[in-house]
Amino acid sequence: MPAYSSHAFAEKVALITDGANDIGRAVAMQIALQGAYVIVGFSGASEETLRTMRELQSLGTLANAVEADVSTIEGAKHLVGEVEKMFGRLDLLINTLKFVPQSSFDEIGEDVWTKTIDANLKSVFFVTQAAMKLMQARPKPAIVNVTADETGGENLLLTATQSAVIGLTKSLAKQFAPKFRINCVSVGKGQNNSPEILDAELFRPATGIDSDDAARVVVYLLSSEAKSLTGQVLKVG
Repeated sequence: MPAYSSHAFAEKVALITDGANDIGRAVAMQIALQGAYVIVGFSGASEETLRTMRELQSLGTLANAVEADVSTIEGAKHLVGEVEKMFGRLDLLINTLKFVPQSSFDEIGEDVWTKTIDANLKSVFFVTQAAMKLMQARPKPAIVNVTADETGGENLLLTATQSAVIGLTKSLAKQFAPKFRINCVSVGKGQNNSPEILDAELFRPATGIDSDDAARVVVYLLSSEAKSLTGQVLKVG
């Protein structure tokens, strides 16, 4: 990934739908350091969200948090509406909310089905719908959806919703090009590529994708360096 100046996102207004999400938190920190005004959404006063805000504010950045349940249409509109009240504009949208159902295939009922669809797909659709109206007047609006790469995974319902978000990303990108750039980052679980001969007590194997590394891919897609990319899915790990 290219190196960015400390002002790469100067004066840009960025909305991240879930400040408690590890990758969302890392994206917030990285673009704030590059000059963006950052708004993070959250549902419930989680310690993760409070920590995100403290970290952002410690940088001297203009950061805000908005409580909203974006798995509902009303919550999605409220989140974007608060951004409009604060800044009157929006340049960057990062959809990061992800709910992981713990039920097995045989155990999934309508309640788990509905909660998973609402959190993972409905939220992306309706936040994006509301946000694009606010982004329309901006010169270079960009949207990145962050999904979990569940290809071949055992969590069938999660796989279905993540595949749907990828399909939605591609369709939106095609429909709203060239005004909007809309891409997706699909984050895998990582794998240990270390030779088996390494002493486990001396070499700690990688157990997953570092959130900062995944965030750098998101930041790349938001940046002018990726101005020719839209409708793309970049896989990490």
